[in-house]
Amino acid sequence: MSEGQRATTGLRPPRSPWRWVAAVIAAAVVLVAIVASFGLLSSDDTAEDPEAAPPSPTATVTETAPVPSSSAPAEGAGATELTVVADAARCIPPTSKWLSQNAALAFEGTAESVTETEAVLRVKTWMYADGVGGTDTVRIIRPAPSTIPMPEFEKGKTYLVAAKGDAKVIGCGYSDVKAAKLQKLYTAAFK
Repeated sequence: MSEGQRATTGLRPPRSPWRWVAAVIAAAVVLVAIVASFGLLSSDDTAEDPEAAPPSPTATVTETAPVPSSSAPAEGAGATELTVVADAARCIPPTSKWLSQNAALAFEGTAESVTETEAVLRVKTWMYADGVGGTDTVRIIRPAPSTIPMPEFEKGKTYLVAAKGDAKVIGCGYSDVKAAKLQKLYTAAFK
């Protein structure tokens, strides 16, 4: 059949199967570009960056005279005072590498008294104290509710707590009730 006959009969010339292949490839390229752009826009470059701080509650360490509180033990060289700061930020998953590079102190302690404004912990073990800490008790000043996950101190429970050199408790899962997973993180960070 000639072109003129096809035009008068209404028949179209057969389409090449390569048109479909080209269309599918073009659609796949566009889809990959869209997915890649969303991945780049939502990536968290701080997840493996040891310099990136978890939006922290951090802590300033202050050596004090013996704590004048009936809930704190009288013996020891005083108390180490830490503060929990209520920041609004995102948390990164806890890593032992970040903890070892950013904590100025870390300890295991049991909450001996807890009020709305403070928690006093008896230190069982200092895992790390870079020139700070080392006392028998730690007083943690508690803030108003925070957007950052922080321990909800309860009397009688044992905690693993880390703080930066400014004496602010590190939140976001770095300080919490003692559990096997957190213990493993601390052991790897301070071995």
